[in-house]
Amino acid sequence: MKKRNILTAALGTTILAGAGLYQRLNQLVDERLYRAHIERTSFEKLKPQTVRIKNMNDAILTGYLIEADQPKQTLIMLHEFTKNAASLESEAEYFKSILPNTNILLVDSYAHGSSDGITRGIGYQDVMDLNYWNRFMLQKYGADHSVLFYGKEMGAVTMLCAGSAGLLKNAKAFICDGAFKNALDYFTYMIHSEYSYPETIIKPMLTVILRKELKMNIDTLDTLMYISKNKVPTLFIHNKNNKKVDFNDVLDLYNASTCEKELMPLIDEPFYALDEKHPYADLLKEFLHKNG
Repeated sequence: MKKRNILTAALGTTILAGAGLYQRLNQLVDERLYRAHIERTSFEKLKPQTVRIKNMNDAILTGYLIEADQPKQTLIMLHEFTKNAASLESEAEYFKSILPNTNILLVDSYAHGSSDGITRGIGYQDVMDLNYWNRFMLQKYGADHSVLFYGKEMGAVTMLCAGSAGLLKNAKAFICDGAFKNALDYFTYMIHSEYSYPETIIKPMLTVILRKELKMNIDTLDTLMYISKNKVPTLFIHNKNNKKVDFNDVLDLYNASTCEKELMPLIDEPFYALDEKHPYADLLKEFLHKNG
């Protein structure tokens, strides 16, 4: 009888601990998926003009345009999850320095920055919004205007999925920085890296939580499932010290890609701060010269 009581107590403790972890994971997911308040996007150095469009649901999306003299092309830039367009200011300054006669459009994704929305997407839900921005630039600069795309993490996923669906017009090149291969692995790795919860324990719980919160089949939120259809030349950039996206994701995405492609693995410095002696220092410039 005493042994049975000990086992019952141990089982009860395990169940309570599991319930507590599930509740904590649910809270962490909610904090990321739902915007509690709007933080207006502001830039420290760049002085872009604000532009706004409506998406297919009449939500107002906000972008920030740095217009070049006699522009020959536009670079559309998409930020990472829970950030806004201003988080790409250093990247935008770098691209401005290496891409003459190029407009730069930095975009606040839905429910990020100054764009409308409460519930954030994870990139997959933003595909049609990117299509609208693409169309906006072609309407503004002409049907033959060339467009380049840069996306970071969530933004990279949006870009790759839009390209795989064949939605983007006049797309000359993708610069894909830290893309994740699916939503479940992204949340699992991100929360594991931040809180050290074992991935094998939290992943099944996150499967249930994400399906409940997103109200959709999360199996479809899979970049790897679509990427082979993308035909736009793509440069894959990934920093091995990225705490939100596993480095193995970029290898899987790169290997599954059937487009013209390049791989740029980094260790510490971001691509825009590489020393000129770094072995990959010129890869991005060469890629854009070839495909831009």
